Amino acid sequence: MSGSSSGRLFSLLALAAGVAALTPAGLRAQAEPERLLPPAPHLEYEGAIRTGLALRRLGNTARLLHIGAHPDDENTALFSPLALGRGADAAYLSLNRGEGGQNGIGPELGTALGLIRTEELLSARGLDGATQFFTRTIDFGFSKTADETFEHWPRDSVLADIVAIIRRYRPDVVVPAWSGTPRDGHGQHQAAGILAREAILAAGDPTRFPEQIAAGLRPFTPRAVYWSTRYAAGGPDVELNTGELDPLLGRSYHQIAMASRSRHESQDMGVPQAPGPRRTAFDRIDPANPPDVMADPGGRPTRQLEGRPGLDASLFAGVDTMLSQRATRAGATVAAARLRAYEAAVAKAREDFDPLVAGRILPTLAQAARELEAARNAVDTWASGGETGTPNTADELRFHLAGEAGDLRVATLAAANVQLDAEVDDELVTPGQSFELTLSAWNGGADGIRVQLAPALPAEWTASPVAEGDVGAWQVVASGERVARRFTVHVPGSAEPTHPYFLGLRDAAEGRDLYEWPDDYAIRGLPFAPSAVRGRFTVELGTRPAVVIQAERDAVWVGVDPHRGEYRRPVRVVPAVSVTMTPGSSVIPLGGSGADGTGALRRLHVSVRLQTEAPEGLSGILHPAVFEGWTVTPAAVDVDLARPGAERTIPFEVTPPADLAAGEYAIHAIFATSVCGRVTPCAAIGTYAEGYELVDYPHIDPHHVYRPASTRVRAFGVRVAKVRVGYVAGVPDAVPEALDDLGVSWEALDEKALAEGDLSQFDVIVTGTRAYEFRPDLVAHNERLLDWVRAGGTLIVQYNKYPALEGSYAPWPVTIARPHGRVTEEDAPVDVLQPDHPIFNTPNRIGPGDWAGWVQERGLYFWDTWEGPLQPLLSMHDPGEPPLEGSLLVGPLGRGTYVYSALALFRQLPAGVPGGYRLLANLVSLGAAPRS
Repeated sequence: MSGSSSGRLFSLLALAAGVAALTPAGLRAQAEPERLLPPAPHLEYEGAIRTGLALRRLGNTARLLHIGAHPDDENTALFSPLALGRGADAAYLSLNRGEGGQNGIGPELGTALGLIRTEELLSARGLDGATQFFTRTIDFGFSKTADETFEHWPRDSVLADIVAIIRRYRPDVVVPAWSGTPRDGHGQHQAAGILAREAILAAGDPTRFPEQIAAGLRPFTPRAVYWSTRYAAGGPDVELNTGELDPLLGRSYHQIAMASRSRHESQDMGVPQAPGPRRTAFDRIDPANPPDVMADPGGRPTRQLEGRPGLDASLFAGVDTMLSQRATRAGATVAAARLRAYEAAVAKAREDFDPLVAGRILPTLAQAARELEAARNAVDTWASGGETGTPNTADELRFHLAGEAGDLRVATLAAANVQLDAEVDDELVTPGQSFELTLSAWNGGADGIRVQLAPALPAEWTASPVAEGDVGAWQVVASGERVARRFTVHVPGSAEPTHPYFLGLRDAAEGRDLYEWPDDYAIRGLPFAPSAVRGRFTVELGTRPAVVIQAERDAVWVGVDPHRGEYRRPVRVVPAVSVTMTPGSSVIPLGGSGADGTGALRRLHVSVRLQTEAPEGLSGILHPAVFEGWTVTPAAVDVDLARPGAERTIPFEVTPPADLAAGEYAIHAIFATSVCGRVTPCAAIGTYAEGYELVDYPHIDPHHVYRPASTRVRAFGVRVAKVRVGYVAGVPDAVPEALDDLGVSWEALDEKALAEGDLSQFDVIVTGTRAYEFRPDLVAHNERLLDWVRAGGTLIVQYNKYPALEGSYAPWPVTIARPHGRVTEEDAPVDVLQPDHPIFNTPNRIGPGDWAGWVQERGLYFWDTWEGPLQPLLSMHDPGEPPLEGSLLVGPLGRGTYVYSALALFRQLPAGVPGGYRLLANLVSLGAAPRS
């Protein structure tokens, strides 16, 4: 199964936790504050472990919110001991989704990478037990100051997002991941620390962001704020025993935290799960007056705890963490009495829990349900004037009671050993299509149950039972039996394709700093919106009196892979035809620049991929649209896509005019369709000019990013020598595509080629970005590669991170500073130290214009020190910092040339930045120089 919510039998609809759905008499109405109740955690644990974890949550209302800037900023050791070990509610708020980072598992960057990292966070939370939130910010890449970050992120807008999450989640304790000072390093870290403290203070002020109050959120001030002791002097205020071996889970909380950390696969964050004692420490702070962490630690006083440090001190010290405590403090005496009875019942259920016979505690849980419902009624009476109460305190109690009802529902279903499932017969459905939805209930308990099965669909979608009968009829499910009911679901023709709610369907958010947020505060901040297709289940357990539980499950399509077995994927609406054009961007060299020596403008080769999921297939005409004076061959193609899932990839050759001027152009693809049914004649149904990029890996749920079917073309002057290039792939960096654009002949070097291939046929060998980290064969055969350089070859090594230096792949001693040298301002001034060097003159003269228009950053992982004949060619720096000279170095090695480039070409080439192409052309052209 994947790590995200749609792949689990026990996934909970994000908003369903707000329904007071477990009562001895039926269902109660949902109040407005409960509609905004945060989602329950999506745990991946099953069976008796799930039941035991659910029982730990009962009666415990402690809530903690951890706030960081990125996926991977979270202190994972904070979650598992609290959320899993002690049953507290814990959540991580990541300001962004990591779009500006690098991808260690594939070619996706930007928006698509953000989707991968969102899913990886969900997978991590499924293991450590926490809930996940986001703001609308987009990661624009590394920054060095908070001021630079706030140039991208409107400060008040982001502050509003954090305040809304605090008001919605209502945490007793907030733990900022960062101090909000330069000590945090990354400017986005600094901004997250600053905004977290501001939001903690603003969330309780009803005059701040009143539109949130009008939408149903209420002011809220957390009771305590902590941060990591790495910011404090002296002993910690609180220590969590993260090395405790949990007998239910069979691992320590530290081990679970490290396993959670390893779920960030795209960030290469796999770590060992070391056993043994561990502690994680925190320091309590005043958010209005935090300690000066930039001061000399020796000059700050140390704080001593009263009594023994460690587990005697709690993050929730002084916080009412039990329902009865909250009701007593509010003055709801009748409700408090009923809640004490409730807590006694759940304590007995925990005491009597037998993992092998979990159903034995069902009568006790039924008693707990009766007491909880009585407490909720008592709160309603108290709030309406039966006792002295205020709307705010009543809403606060209702908030926690609704959350408790959701926890009790999960625990009761788990103890009853009832599995509910919703499956569809088609993973991808199109507007106007019908598909089958099967809802099932499997009773693994000792006693019979009754169930009602019904679809939960968007407005205008319809469903009808495949077999006759009342949709709302109760079905009896005996012990060990499974019942199922099938429905035919019709998708209206107006249905929009499924896409992440924060992305406009035709706007992938590229080039923006904030996503578009929906008006609904129940959706804002969630990783993804709830599934459009769900099953709604009402389960009546055979206790006396009977307990009725209502739950929902996301519908999934179940597939089987012969290698990995069964897997589950969410159902998604897609257009009848997806039209995608590759490449997404291309370059036309101008000025007699072809590597073939002819000087003719190169012809572009684009491909258009058509795929249909229409039930009866589609046919139509595909034709590219080009600028006047351009020609395309063929001009149009008749295409017949005979069945759902059918696809065609059609190549086109595009010839620009001979007098093409420098500039930016676009090629578009349009597919005009007709449909031919088995009975009905063919009829035109419209045109399609966009398609989706599928973001899909085995460890995540798939997502679609929609883009226009087009290729962006940039024409500019660039020349390149006639050379033959070998390329050693690392992480995707667009170098092969750029060499194609330049007309350079190249060949990928696999393990066999590096080990025993004829390297003498190459003039130049380029190692891909981080190739020494991802290619152990490159490390193993590095000396053979260096011997090739000594014999006269030109080796261009693109940047690698710290681990690669441990292999001493460079022919001379080199170091990278910690933190590594980098220039994050994409328009930072660049000084050429050796203007006469061939890299800046042959065959293209590199001038100031070649440093314009760069995206995200200049470079990263600059070498800090180096020995031997290496010479730095460039100097650059971010504002207020000393010059760095380790971005581009070159030196002789034997009869050949060794080049190290830390320039961020992997960002410039996909963006079609002319200077990036011209630099690459000059770098590979070094190989054309006579060998001496």
